[in-house]
Amino acid sequence: MLAGILHTVDPVTLTTNSRRRPRPDPAVLVADLAGPFLQRGHTLRLRARGSSMLPFLRDGDVLEIRPVSPVEIRVGDVICYEPSPGELCLHRVVARDGRGFVTRGDALTHVEVVPGASVLGRVRAVERSGRAWRLDTWAARWRARVIVVASPALARMLPPALGLRRVWRAVLRG
Repeated sequence: MLAGILHTVDPVTLTTNSRRRPRPDPAVLVADLAGPFLQRGHTLRLRARGSSMLPFLRDGDVLEIRPVSPVEIRVGDVICYEPSPGELCLHRVVARDGRGFVTRGDALTHVEVVPGASVLGRVRAVERSGRAWRLDTWAARWRARVIVVASPALARMLPPALGLRRVWRAVLRG
């Protein structure tokens, strides 16, 4: 549904003196529309951007995000939230505290406190290369808890591993 809305937005608008303004960034359009869309109770599918959730969520994965109340969110869930108006972020909940949720990207070493009012929804499913899997099953929740415990070590090992991967690919290409 959101994709249909985005296709109807005119990417180039004209000012009164007929000069063309630059095209708006599509990511900004999505972020502006996603918050109200989820707040109305609709499920949202969007493409993940960035590397903060590597290796479990990758750039380009299609995510299904469902609106939830803050009381339904558990440690290990991947939540979608607005750190500031018009900006979306997806990180894993690693703890709860009196101020809200403590989140961290799986590939990051630092945490961020997210107030419950900023939470828009929880990632319910991930689709990659035509294959989809759900994150709300018993096994997926157990796996998410393991990721919460293991992600600080993974975050420290990820940069050297990605460097080795680049070197290995260069060697294979010749």
